[in-house]
Amino acid sequence: MRRKIIVALTILLVCHFVAATAYLLRFPAWRAPDEVAHFAYIQHLHQTGNLPIFYGKEKGTYEAHQPPLYYLTALPFTAPFLKPNELNLTALLAARFVSTLWGAFVVVVAFMLAIRLRIDEFPLLPVALLSGAFAALLPVHSLVCASAGNDATAGATSALTLLWLCHICTSANQNRRQLMYAGIAGLLSGMALLAKSSNIIFLPLSFLAAFFLPFQASEQNSKSEAPPKKRKVAKQSEQTQTLAFKPISLLAPLVVLLVFAITAGWWLWRNNLLYGDPLAVKAFLEGFKDSPKPSDFLEPGSRYARYGTLSLTTYIMWVAQITLFTWLGIYGEPNEAVKGLAKLFEGTEPDWGWVLAATFIGIVAAAAIGVGCVVSCRSCIKALKERRFSLAFAHALPFLVLLLVFLEFVQFNRHFFQAQARYFYPAHSAMAYLFAVGFFRFVPQRWAWHASIVCIAVLAFLTVLVWVKWAGL
Repeated sequence: MRRKIIVALTILLVCHFVAATAYLLRFPAWRAPDEVAHFAYIQHLHQTGNLPIFYGKEKGTYEAHQPPLYYLTALPFTAPFLKPNELNLTALLAARFVSTLWGAFVVVVAFMLAIRLRIDEFPLLPVALLSGAFAALLPVHSLVCASAGNDATAGATSALTLLWLCHICTSANQNRRQLMYAGIAGLLSGMALLAKSSNIIFLPLSFLAAFFLPFQASEQNSKSEAPPKKRKVAKQSEQTQTLAFKPISLLAPLVVLLVFAITAGWWLWRNNLLYGDPLAVKAFLEGFKDSPKPSDFLEPGSRYARYGTLSLTTYIMWVAQITLFTWLGIYGEPNEAVKGLAKLFEGTEPDWGWVLAATFIGIVAAAAIGVGCVVSCRSCIKALKERRFSLAFAHALPFLVLLLVFLEFVQFNRHFFQAQARYFYPAHSAMAYLFAVGFFRFVPQRWAWHASIVCIAVLAFLTVLVWVKWAGL
């Protein structure tokens, strides 16, 4: 099995690097979302050796509010090509390649999540392979990995944190390891925050995972100590020992907070000193107050009222359609997706047939993710009935990550018009796993490999279609 896993991972990584590199070279320079500003962040680090300060959208580097992890990792790759106050194409390609490297972690984690969260009713390797292929071949992944920006880093660090939390909730461990596991969870959640502020959601998830560690240890102990022939006694022993805490176990959540504070606390402290807010949210809202907002489309007499005022339902549908387009890579860059959707409604889109084909694939994929959420929740409930609390939390984690990222997206779009699927990228590995689980919910085991290959072929077709038709826009 180990050899098969290595072969499958090698194939997935080849697919990832081929697709991401092809998009990297075809995507027009400086057309990715805020790519000039992200590149300016790297230039500022190179020239001054200091982190930039956010002064608003119209002054300085308007991505200066972003945490520094991506820019620090990109600097060694771009430094040989950087020139003062010049947008150097070679340096840009190097910065994009760093995103491609970070994206490889997302693909590996999507594969390993299916291995770690094995659901008995599904074939293991086909599910894992499809999960990794979805992560590698969905166009939003290739576009994010072909851009200079911190989205790929945010997705990679969040994916690694998710995988580690699932690992510590499902693997057998001794009590002496609980603090170490909790410390690594705090470190990874801190790194996730240093990649993107919205990854703050992994701090409470890490805290809860550490809280369930004593339950997990007790479950393992009761399972190993119960004689096979004495099921009734074993069940009573499990119910008793599940709540048996050792004092050192209660320190695990505190260790998460401590290590998180050591890793990312300096960034939160710096923001509080500069902006009066640990996450710089108030400064961001003030700095971008003139950016397009929902009210610009919903209220009479607003900025875009000359194009017609939209009802709330119509506006939500419009945002959902553009988000779906950017998820699938239709029209490539988000601004082009807005223009393309308008042409589609006007009947002036020459490639409307390809748009509909890609949209159909996307709708089916989204439906499979929805089914995967149901399957994960059922697995969670089953584990809860068996009083296996840590396992239940592990099965709930992919769904929780997707839910929290979705809620952040909704909250962000309450303030600004930001119909861009890249904001879902921190949940990309979770979505890939949920897609694979949802897809195989309707596939008999005897057809597992055939169905997986057909599905991967459809995803590859979508990737090639977007590369040919829209990646160069």
